[in-house]
Amino acid sequence: MDDSAESTIRQNKIMHTLGIRSTACLLASLGLALGSATAQADRAEDLLIDEVYAEGGTTLYCDTPFSPGDRIRIDRIYPDRQLQQQFGCNSNRACQDEPDFIAARDDLHQMFPIERQSDIDRRATLFGELRSGAPTSQRCDYRLGFQTFEPGDNAKGTVARAMMYMHVQHDLPLVGAWEMLQRWNESFPPDDAERARNARIGELTGRRNPFIDDPASMQNVPAPALF
Repeated sequence: MDDSAESTIRQNKIMHTLGIRSTACLLASLGLALGSATAQADRAEDLLIDEVYAEGGTTLYCDTPFSPGDRIRIDRIYPDRQLQQQFGCNSNRACQDEPDFIAARDDLHQMFPIERQSDIDRRATLFGELRSGAPTSQRCDYRLGFQTFEPGDNAKGTVARAMMYMHVQHDLPLVGAWEMLQRWNESFPPDDAERARNARIGELTGRRNPFIDDPASMQNVPAPALF
C-alpha cells in the first residue's frame, strides 16, 4: 500500500470516530432528538430530503425529476440487512445501541432518493453486472438478475463512489467486486449534481466524499484480500 493510500485510510478512521458524534450533534441541533433506531432512521431521511434536496432533484436509478413534497423512497447503498450482518445483530432494534451501526446506516453520503418500484426491485439484491438482458423497465436503465442489481449507466459511478466511501469511512466490506467499482468510477465520473450534493452534505456533516472530489484517488484504496 502506498503512502497516499495509508494517509487516506488513516484520516478516514479519525473522521469515522468524529462522524459518530457529529451525526448525533447535527440531528440534535435541528431539534431531532435521538430515539429508537427506526425513529432515528426516519429523521436522517427527513434531513436528507429537507436539507440536501430542499429544491427537489432526481432519483438515483431512474433519473426521474422530483419536486419538494413529492412522495419518494430512500435507498441506502448498504441496506439495513447487510449492516445488521456486519455488526452481528438481527434487527435494527438489536443494533440501536451500537453507535457504529447508527453512524453507517444514517450516513447521508450513502442515502439516495429513489422511486417505489426501484425500492422493490433493489430488495434482497447485491450490486453486480449481468452478461445479458434488457433493462427492467422502459423508463429506468437498471437490470435485474438472480439476487443481482445492475444500475444503469447514469447511476454506476455514483454507486461506486458511495460504496467505496462507506468501505473506507466505516470499515465495511465491499458489496461488489473491487475491479467493477473501479471501472464504474472511471467510466462514469461525477457530474455537477453529484458534486453539489457532496458539497451540501459536507456543509451539514463536516465530511465530504473524497472520491467525488478526486475520483482518481479511488485507485489508492487497496483491493480486499481474498481468503
